[in-house]
Parts: sequence; structure tokens; C-alpha cells
Amino acid sequence: MSYLDLMSNFSISTLQKILGNEIIENLNEWNYSQEDKWSKKKLVSMIDCLYGINILKKSCVREQLLLSMRKNDVISLAQKYFSNNSEFDLRKVCKVLSEKQWGNNSLSLELLRSWEIENNIFENSNKTETSTVSKIISSERFFELLDYQFFIKQRVLNILNSDLPLGKVLVHMPTGTGKTKTAMHIITNYLGFTLHKKGLVIWVAHTTELLEQAYSTFCSVWKHLGDGEINVYRFWSNAELDCEEPFNGIMFCGLGKLMSVAKGNKKLYSRLIEDCRLFVFDEAHKAAATETKKIIADFMRKTSEMKNRFLLGLTATPGRTSDYSDENQNFSLMFENRIVSIDSDVINYMNFGKQVSENLSLEKNIISYFQKRKILSKMQKEELCYEQNFSKEELAVLKSGFDSNESKDFTNRQLEIFARNKSRNQAILTGLRKMYLLKKPTIVFACSVLHAKMLSAILTLEDIPNCVVTGDMNSFDRKKAIDSFKDRNNPCNIIINFEVLTTGFDSTNIQCVFITRPTKSIVLYSQMLGRGLRGPLMGGQEECLLIDVKDNLESFDNEKAFSYFDSYWNK
Repeated sequence: MSYLDLMSNFSISTLQKILGNEIIENLNEWNYSQEDKWSKKKLVSMIDCLYGINILKKSCVREQLLLSMRKNDVISLAQKYFSNNSEFDLRKVCKVLSEKQWGNNSLSLELLRSWEIENNIFENSNKTETSTVSKIISSERFFELLDYQFFIKQRVLNILNSDLPLGKVLVHMPTGTGKTKTAMHIITNYLGFTLHKKGLVIWVAHTTELLEQAYSTFCSVWKHLGDGEINVYRFWSNAELDCEEPFNGIMFCGLGKLMSVAKGNKKLYSRLIEDCRLFVFDEAHKAAATETKKIIADFMRKTSEMKNRFLLGLTATPGRTSDYSDENQNFSLMFENRIVSIDSDVINYMNFGKQVSENLSLEKNIISYFQKRKILSKMQKEELCYEQNFSKEELAVLKSGFDSNESKDFTNRQLEIFARNKSRNQAILTGLRKMYLLKKPTIVFACSVLHAKMLSAILTLEDIPNCVVTGDMNSFDRKKAIDSFKDRNNPCNIIINFEVLTTGFDSTNIQCVFITRPTKSIVLYSQMLGRGLRGPLMGGQEECLLIDVKDNLESFDNEKAFSYFDSYWNK
């Protein structure tokens, strides 16, 4: 019997305890305390949606599951794992078994099988990261770039193939226009025709999702366009590297992992610096943080014995803040004010020739240009209106959050006030119910982890299929949630997250971006907005609905989010 079926045997009070007092208290506060709402089935569904198999980490949950199993099955476990079971006490045995270490061991694996969990969840969480280096080989197929992607590729390659001893360049492309794919074409060309596979390209990103996406894209591009065999290193999470031999090929490296190596493994760190020829920083607007700048400085320091090396940044928002500040200027200086953007005039010239392009009235705004070409979707805006019935104390806390002169984003305390506002949440839930009835695949950006879980819990109570993704989830549950949303045969049309799916998440079925989190960060805002920007030619939708709190709509739109930082670059 599955662990979820076994949970149906738990008492209501036990299920509520597993769900958590904070969730229960909020549900009561939001008037979801009616007895008919608290059926065992609904509670189990909420637990599954909010916690997944991660709930099995709790020994108290494992104990209750063991107590719900058939007595003979528990006796079999006792006989196998206890040398002395002459005086069999069911409760005592269940407690002792539940308190044994939960992990990749024989007892845990046997419990997984008993509870009908087919995958070894412990192996799954580490499997991809521990496979540090592999070899892939190219095929004869050709993988074509679109015109503007080819333009970006050629401009960057001109810099990488120059005589600059320490070249730096930032690639600026709107979200949804194939930034990662274009970068992998650049890298494949550079590795094969410039480095001749002798030397290392290091791709750095700050999340597992970004690294997985980049790794997969490179493998696809190399198999189509690469020159024979190449080493591909996966260096994040629990992966380790042997630095006795020089590194050649491409390494996908977690930013946190690289920082850890810099502090604790000087030999490996020195080897990476020595072998690196191209250092690529994904989501480059994060590169100006103090610790990150030190890492980049280390890799961009060249001795006379070293060969030329380059820094390549990738971003859809080339800036750090929404104010004209030293922080933005310093960021642009990191790349020597050298930015490669999409130039619609040049693309038009390539496609139509000089005479035609000069006489045609063609769209100059890059976002509108790509929308007309169906590369980006058209955004339809809808305000989320609610009665702003904040208390005097709450308004005092929120006041600085509405000050347009403040460059800092809303604090956790301010976001908590938004997350707990009853009328605001009622408006959000009304909007989500509407999206469910319209069958529009919707990505929701919540105000906090608790807010995401609360929205998911209430939708689950109302039998509206949904999934939630938060930073404290394990990789198995996160992948399961994302896959269920992407699967068009799955009824789950709503995915709710907090600070996870702003980057490294591409789902072409998204028809609605629902932003419940207020923000003054134009970088964060454009990243959230970007989840729905993929148009038909990129596998996405022709139109995407943006539902947003009024505070955000008064400040930003998608065109501003893309062009806001233009003044910081010398062109």
C-alpha cells in the first residue's frame, strides 16, 4: 500500500499536525476551518502537494506509517533488523525502526518499496551531480540559428578570436529569444575551431536549474555541430574533481561550489584558473556581488605564461538596480562597457538589403519587433485590485516600500504583511479560480514560502490541481512538480513558487504569469515577466496574460524592463 494510502488511516489530528500549525492557523484565519473541508482525503492531498516525499524525512511520520502497515509486514522488518524480538511490541518496534537513519541504506530502501515509491530517492538526489565528467560525440545533423542569434554569435566570436589578452563582453538578449542556445553555439565554435579542444570553458550559474538547462543545451548543440569528442564536466552540488591532469572541454560549475573551492581547495582552484580560457557567467547581473567579483578577478588575472582569456556575461537585464547608481556603473565597467545587443536595423539590413530596409517602416523597439515576428508573445495586462485594508501599524511598516526614491526592494517583513492580507489573498484566489476554469497554464510568484504553500493548500482544498515549488524542496519533488505542470496530459495547470522559477525555468505552455509579489527590482520583475514571453516560433504562445498587483503595474512594463539600463552602456 502506498504511503499516501496509509496516511488515510491517520487520525485527523495527526494529519493536521503533519501539515503544520502555521498552515492550519492561516487556513482558519482565511475561513477555511469548516468541518467538511477537513476530510482525511483533503488533508493527505495537501500534505502531498506541499511536502511530497520530503515528508518522509520526519521520523514521526515514518512511525505513523509503520503503525498503519499490516502487522505481519512490520514483524518481518523486525525479524530482519532486530536480533532479539522474542518480546514483540508493535509500538516499540515501529518507534525504533522510525528512528533509524533515513538515507541510502537497506532499511530505508525496503520502506520505500513497501510504501510503493519506485525510485531510489536518495540516489536520485545525488546521481546527476556525482557523474562529474562524461564524453559526448557529435552527429552529422545541423542545428540552425535564427538571424538575430547568428548576428550575436558572429559579434561575440570576433571578440573571442581577437588579440585581446583579457577580453570582456556582455551579451544582452530578451528572455525567450534563445540566449542559452546562442551562447552554446558560440562556445561550440570557440572550443572546436579556436581552442581545438585544448583548454577549458567554465560556465558558472547560481542555481541547479540553470546549470541543468545549460548542460542539456550544450550537449544538444555539440552533438549537432561539434567536432568529434569533448569532455563535459558537471561540477555542482556533491560532485568532486581530480585536478592531477589539465582540464580540457567545458565545465558547468555552481557559483557556490566555485566559492567553496576557492576557500578550501587551493590546488584545484589554481588548476581551474590556469586551464580556463573562457569564463561564462549566466545571469550576469548577479556578477557584481562582492564575493563573485573576487572570483571573476581571479580568473581574469593573466600571467605572462598564460594564454589569452575572456569573460562572457549573459543577461536579459544588464544592470543591478533600477536607479542610476555607482553599482550599475561599476557593473558595466566589469565588462569594459562592451555589450553585444540585438540591433534590429542590422537584422533588417541582413534580411531585406540596404535599399528596402531604409525605405520600409520597420519596428525599432526590440520587444515589439520580436512580438511581430512571433518570437516573443504579446502580453495582455490585467490589474489585481483589492481593498487595501491595512492597519495603521502595517501601513507604517509598508510606507518605505512604496517610496519610489528607495532603491532597496521590499523587506521580508513587508512581504509578510502582503502575504497575510485577507482581502488581497481573496482577490488572488478569485483570479486563480478563473485561470483554472479557463484552463490557462499559470505560473504564480508568491510573496513567501508560506504564502506559496497557503495558496496551494486552499486550491487543493477546492479540488483545483496545482503544484508548488520552493527552495526547501528536494530535487526529486521539485522535478516531479515541474514535470506535472509541463505535462499537458496532467490536469495540473497552476504552478506556485517563491524565488525559484524566476530563472532556469522554461515551460512553453505558460499562458498566464500571475505576480502576487510586489517588487521594486526591475531585474526581478523582468525575470518573472520573462517566464511567459516565449512566442510561437520559440514553441510558446502568441499571447500571454499578465496578472499583477497594481503597485507593480504602475512602475514597470515589459518594454521598460528590457531597455531600462541602456543609459549605462557606451555604444
